[in-house]
Amino acid sequence: MIIYYKIERYFYNVIVLIRQLNNHVLKRLFFVLFIFILIQFNLFCQTKSFTVNLTSFSTVLNNEFSPVYYQDGIVFCTDLKNNSFITYNTQNQKLVNINYVGKKDSINWENSRIFSKELTTNFNDGPATFNDKGTKIYYSRNNFVNNLLREFSDSTNTMGIFSAENIDGTWQNIEAFPYNSSLYSVLTPSLTKEGDKIYFASDMPGGFGGTDLYYCIRNKNDWESPVNLGSKINTDKNESYPFISESGKLFFSSDGHPGFGGKDLFYSQQINGDWIKPIHLDTEINSPSDDFGLITDKNFQYGYFSSNRNKTDDIFQFTTDLIQFDQCDSMQENNYCYVFYDEHFRLYDTLPVRYEWDFGHGIIKSGREVEYCFSGPGEYTVKLRITDSLAADTVISVTSNSFKLEDVKQPYITSINTGIINKTYVFSGLNSNLPEFKISDYIWNFGKGFSIRGPEANYIFNKKGEYNIQLGLIGDNVSSEVIQKSCISKNVRIFDDYQELAMVSEQEKWELQEREVFNRFYNIGNGSIDSLYESISGADKNKSEILPVKIYLLADQSTFIMTSIDEEIFDLEGEIIGFKDAVLTAPSHKVIDKLVDVLKQYPEIKLFVATHTESKGSAGNNLEITEKWAVAIYSELLSMGIEKNRIEYKGFGESRPIFSKYSNSDERLNKRVEFIFIKE
Repeated sequence: MIIYYKIERYFYNVIVLIRQLNNHVLKRLFFVLFIFILIQFNLFCQTKSFTVNLTSFSTVLNNEFSPVYYQDGIVFCTDLKNNSFITYNTQNQKLVNINYVGKKDSINWENSRIFSKELTTNFNDGPATFNDKGTKIYYSRNNFVNNLLREFSDSTNTMGIFSAENIDGTWQNIEAFPYNSSLYSVLTPSLTKEGDKIYFASDMPGGFGGTDLYYCIRNKNDWESPVNLGSKINTDKNESYPFISESGKLFFSSDGHPGFGGKDLFYSQQINGDWIKPIHLDTEINSPSDDFGLITDKNFQYGYFSSNRNKTDDIFQFTTDLIQFDQCDSMQENNYCYVFYDEHFRLYDTLPVRYEWDFGHGIIKSGREVEYCFSGPGEYTVKLRITDSLAADTVISVTSNSFKLEDVKQPYITSINTGIINKTYVFSGLNSNLPEFKISDYIWNFGKGFSIRGPEANYIFNKKGEYNIQLGLIGDNVSSEVIQKSCISKNVRIFDDYQELAMVSEQEKWELQEREVFNRFYNIGNGSIDSLYESISGADKNKSEILPVKIYLLADQSTFIMTSIDEEIFDLEGEIIGFKDAVLTAPSHKVIDKLVDVLKQYPEIKLFVATHTESKGSAGNNLEITEKWAVAIYSELLSMGIEKNRIEYKGFGESRPIFSKYSNSDERLNKRVEFIFIKE
């Protein structure tokens, strides 16, 4: 764990103190001493999280805020005077309009202009949000805009959300959001990329105080009732300016959560349906002033935000800097499985005794030595009852042992251990166990530096191999003003497909002697494959292709579900799937029916069907026939009510043999069908 001192919180106050000193000599000595202290502690060398720059279209005298991406530029709010013949102030602030500024190149901007005459009123317009195609806008606006002159002391002219469509280059069909009201404001909307959910702020009754964040779900052509985001997001003060990123991170501004002063920027994320505790952004973005209206790309690597740190609201651009973590320890897996045995068993060695281990919740295991896996960390009590096996009522000994299981104190990566290419996998750091560490940021390294932020990250591996995944944490020590950095790494192996993963996993289990090397399928190879062929009726014997069944269960860790499936499908190992002209034959129904029963009983399980043949004939013909076999099985499962998204299939021809011609087993067993049950 790397520890460094953070000075940003104090730097501003120290500079103010230096400026207030009247004695120029004392001021200079104080400043030199301050610089010396910084150098001694090497504080100038600390890596920043973000690089922040003022955008060139922000002006000195006017306010620009709440940027949003639109086409090749930015749409934002400004109180720059437009050509309206009427302007007036409300609470000493000028009215705002929606403007657009396009990019000339990667650095320079064009001159900003009014975004749309059709949407511009003589009142407040903006902020805005757009659908993915940029053809529909939702934007804030005063609810009543028909009168040219209004008294702004009239509090009934609340803010609402309105929508419009871009038709042939003009914005038309302006409609009011169904939950606008003259009694409260509804404002600062943010639309999801899919356009099926909209987030916004409102001071409607029933909230936690001030303005709260809400969302509505799109149901066909209607918006469902607003839903408050709850107490983890909302406080008794003001939460506003939501922005929902493509990755599902919700950025927002709050003056209720602990911060540096004024409005600060936070982000949260829904994990398993619940919002995590908001994460406060670093000091390069947050300041003692108001910071709000942030937008960013999917991976939170660059974006824009608003701040009045320069006395007026301005728009700043930020990029995420690569943070270095010099020491990444290898992650230790938490172990909840233990072997229990009676160390005094020799006292009863000559007696016919029975051992009963009570793990609570009605779980009893018998035996002098038993293995049991607890559900996770916690305090547990295990009781051992030893009785006379000939006289069950005679108790020889009863002992009880209480103990506490704790997770390893470390950052923790919850993820797959193995996977396949071109699949999206979720990596989570929320199970990190650092009791003295108040986490303020999670940063991921998938081989391109620590650049992806958030408690969860999605990643797709496009090439097989072994990857070292790293998670870096930044946070406060709970008992001091010291900022800490901590890092952990975990290896993940990626394969081309589930069949390759299954074969490698089983081979490793054999090497670890976690199961018998020769199960029912492999026993067929010890001289009994001929009897398998003899089991087919004489009429079909020479016309049918016979494929013995091989079963694999794939899960990163042994689960109750996979254990239950194993018990149900064990008898299928070594059964047969038959084909006649690439059509399933009657003996196959026993296997297919059982597969359907298991898939319907366990809807969270998926199935991968792999078909193979031995190396006879050309490789191309073998690949073609196995693909036809796989399609036939897939079609049969679909016809029996299994959803297509739960089944994958592939014919491998002769490319994935189990036995070579040099092994002692029958090479004909390479012709087989594998049913691989997957729980990710």
